[in-house]
Amino acid sequence: MHLPARSWMSSAALLLVLLLPRVTRAEPTPQRHLVISELPSGREAEIRIAADVPTVVRFESELDPAGTRLQAQGPSPFEWLVVSGRLLLLHPPTSTWLWPRLPLRVRLADGTSLSFALVPSPPALADVQVDVFLHPATPGALRVTLEKVSAEYEALKLEHARSQAELERYRDDEFNPDVSIAVLLLDDEASRYLVRGSPVLAGSEDVLAQAWCVRLAGRSACVILVTNRHRKKSWTLKQLLLLNSRTQELLPVVVRARPSTIPPGGSGRVVLVTRTPSSADKDLYSFHLVAPDGPEWQIRYLDMKL
Repeated sequence: MHLPARSWMSSAALLLVLLLPRVTRAEPTPQRHLVISELPSGREAEIRIAADVPTVVRFESELDPAGTRLQAQGPSPFEWLVVSGRLLLLHPPTSTWLWPRLPLRVRLADGTSLSFALVPSPPALADVQVDVFLHPATPGALRVTLEKVSAEYEALKLEHARSQAELERYRDDEFNPDVSIAVLLLDDEASRYLVRGSPVLAGSEDVLAQAWCVRLAGRSACVILVTNRHRKKSWTLKQLLLLNSRTQELLPVVVRARPSTIPPGGSGRVVLVTRTPSSADKDLYSFHLVAPDGPEWQIRYLDMKL
């Protein structure tokens, strides 16, 4: 299709402004780029298109509207191709018949001719934005490569920071007696010898818990056996809170669970350890096991002795 270079400029720019918001709201097809020189010999660059899905193709230099055209193999509407500056907009109407492979010829302002193949795709897989570079050393291609490397570098930095924080936590836990007690009580055999008496029961229709409290080396520990009675959903401990029932003071605790997620019909163990408060013999305490799936998955022990 031949388009006058200047007469279409303002209308094409306005059309692009109107359509670009739809591009950003399209299905989550990633923006991609094509490097022409890296294509196998004899292979055309492909652009995935779909009816009623706008596709913006960006080039690094101005386009020649007169030399940019579709080469249809039969009757095909051309109204959905617009050239403006360095942008090419492809927007096939809903009623458009899309050929299996529709050749597209693009000519740059310096006379360079490029060949593309428009390939029909499902709307969810159609290209939203394609950046075209002649070779990997062009400024645009280098910028894209640099952005990709920078993003990977930032991701590695975050992963390294998380690993370092986890390593520091393990180092702190190595010499933390509260953690040692919690890990000890997670063991079935150790709990059998250290935990005595009848459990306190709590829970709901979907989850049942039995709790035993014990004092060890100036610490108060609570061993909680959790049974997931739900037929389909797993139960996961998000947080465990220990409060003084009288003052509502939140006590610092160490919590360990095994396993962290309990499947339907399964059981697991949660252990809470805190320094025994000086008022433990006269005050009562409340435990709140918080799960991420709503109030019906919470477990509360009210007014217990530590």
